[in-house]
Amino acid sequence: MIDIKNVKIDFKSTMITYEDFSFSKDKITFITGKNGTGKTTLLKALAGLIKYEGAISKSNSTYVSQNPILFHMSVMDNILYPIKIRKLDITNYISQVKEYAKILGLTDLLGADATKLSAGERMKTSIIRSIIFTPDYVLLDEPTTSLDEQSIKELTLLIKSLKKSIGFILVSHDRLFKNDLMEDHLELGGNYVQRQIIT
Repeated sequence: MIDIKNVKIDFKSTMITYEDFSFSKDKITFITGKNGTGKTTLLKALAGLIKYEGAISKSNSTYVSQNPILFHMSVMDNILYPIKIRKLDITNYISQVKEYAKILGLTDLLGADATKLSAGERMKTSIIRSIIFTPDYVLLDEPTTSLDEQSIKELTLLIKSLKKSIGFILVSHDRLFKNDLMEDHLELGGNYVQRQIIT
């Protein structure tokens, strides 16, 4: 479980404050709210990517952005990168990569240069890379933006199949995607303060 308490994030011109909340590992949680309410900012704070005030309990989590960065290497090598840096035995993960790639329709691209993929293919690659080492939580920021309808269905099935071993926290404007997966919900109401900058 990830608990957030008295969390505030200061952007100098704006201070965003969040209500206390507990993200359960055994539930798929969506963070919702209008643009500018701090959804992506909270995901980054949960992943430890930005500074914040207050307390967020530590977890083994990985964040997938709307525009994931891939390395100039094959799709397979990109996916296995977290395994390599953790100095784990890669041979133990090859079959799992192939299984996830089959679910998301990436089988024929595992040997391709990842930097030449379409936006949707890049997102799929990044998602598999994020789950391959089975972190406690995967934080997905608008994962369906570049996916077609069939790919969204495939991603939905993949998340459902993994939810017993990985906690998912998502931001998405896709109503059908949310309705199909959402088991818990944090709605942000724009609890922020605009500061007047005096120069």
